[in-house]
Amino acid sequence: MSSHEQKITLGIDVSKDKLDIFEWDSGRSWQIANDVPAIQEFLVSLDGATQIAIEPTSTYHLELTNQAYAAGHEVFLINPRQLVHYRESVGERNKSDKADAWLLARYLNRERSELRAYTPLSGDAQLVWTLIKRRALVVATIKQLRQSLAEPKIPAKSAIREMTRLVERIELRILKLIDRIGWTDDYRRCLTIPGIGPLNAAALVAAFHRGAFSSANAFIAYLGLDVRIRESGKFKGKRKLTKHGESELRRLLYCAANPARCYEPFDQYRSKQLDKGLSKIAANVIVARKLARIAFALLRDRQTFRTKPSQARDAA
Repeated sequence: MSSHEQKITLGIDVSKDKLDIFEWDSGRSWQIANDVPAIQEFLVSLDGATQIAIEPTSTYHLELTNQAYAAGHEVFLINPRQLVHYRESVGERNKSDKADAWLLARYLNRERSELRAYTPLSGDAQLVWTLIKRRALVVATIKQLRQSLAEPKIPAKSAIREMTRLVERIELRILKLIDRIGWTDDYRRCLTIPGIGPLNAAALVAAFHRGAFSSANAFIAYLGLDVRIRESGKFKGKRKLTKHGESELRRLLYCAANPARCYEPFDQYRSKQLDKGLSKIAANVIVARKLARIAFALLRDRQTFRTKPSQARDAA
């Protein structure tokens, strides 16, 4: 019997104020408050080695996740999108906090060998991720504000200006954190890739240091840029991205695909995808995936990207 089969398997659905818990082997379910004392009491009560599946929910899961890890339990953060597909595959119709806890426990029990256990980031590394996502939220708000106030025309320049300054302060904080963590050399390596700007580089470095990736394919899968294929017999389904991991990093890489065309080989690579009949969006996604693969190789080998002068040109 393998070690993970001997462990207690728990699924925990997280919300702001409470935690719904389901124990797979006993079928027992219960609920506790999502606060420090209740979590500490719960973890102390666990008898023996435990593996816990948690669906990340904003920042509400962090206290439980970090305390459980510190207590020596195996923790698995299950991507919400992955859980949605799993619910459909097992024909589960109920959608409640208790049902989600059951589903998480079942998923961990059945799919443990395919999952990677959680390893916490340092406080500064976690803050980098948080700031990247907060910046994305502010940028999206600025965009919505401009669109919503365009007609009828309502003066909003001062508000947008202040929010833009906030974005700049967040970006500066991210760069200071990268320097403090000791990621500056890796950050500069990513910046040598055509199309990769400061935010792309920061996000790539943070993702690379998230864990030990066995290969570029594993890194691509972590980013959610790998392709899910659905084919059976004569049926040829659409190929879609798995979209695991941080959506903001995929967005940043997608945005980098266009400026990456200033480097002729990347532009030619994109043109080949279009010649295959792919849409512009699909072609840009493929370029984004290539940028991520290159970044992984540079960070792994501690190298910089070297362009040929004759192949670099000004962006259109």
